[in-house]
Parts: sequence; C-alpha cells; structure tokens
Amino acid sequence: MRQRKCIVILKLRGSLIANKTLRLLPLEEVYNKVNGVWNLSSDQGNLGTFYITNVRLVWHAEINESFNVSIPYIQMRAVKIRDSKFGTALVIESLKNAGGYVLG
Repeated sequence: MRQRKCIVILKLRGSLIANKTLRLLPLEEVYNKVNGVWNLSSDQGNLGTFYITNVRLVWHAEINESFNVSIPYIQMRAVKIRDSKFGTALVIESLKNAGGYVLG
C-alpha cells in the first residue's frame, strides 16, 4: 500500500474556498462550520465563516472568500480567549517558525 504525505502549512489568502465550500485536504473532515464569526483587526471587523476540521482551523470573509486564513493545529503555539473592545475574542498564536502570527 502506498502512503501519501500531506504537508499542511499556515496559509493566508490562499484558494481555500471553491463554490462556497472548503477545499478539503486528503483525509480531512469538517467537524463544525460556524457562520457569523468576526475576524477582528485594529478598529474594524470582517464577518465570515469559521471551519473546524480534524487538521486545521479555517476562517474566510463572507464578502471576499480570498480574504482567509488556514491554521494547522501542529503550527499553533497558543489558543486563548481575551477581551477586546468588540467583546470576547478567540486569539490564535502560530509558532515562530510558522510566521509568529497573532490572529484574533
């Protein structure tokens, strides 16, 4: 039996969505899809959809699906909840070697 390697990396603004559907990786399964999730940055927010899969977290904006992020669990440094001026926010930090991003 041949095994396939699946390399998953943090992606910003990739082509993750096709026809309003998340493009899945081999053996990936969507566990939950949450509509109406805001991505907060500085003084503005973007309304979008959040996917939880067995491999990664994905968010994309409703008005522009190319405004998105895909974060594999293996590249997450921390997942936190903190207060923001918009209310409670989920914050995800990626590992330094994955760009050291702070999202949320």
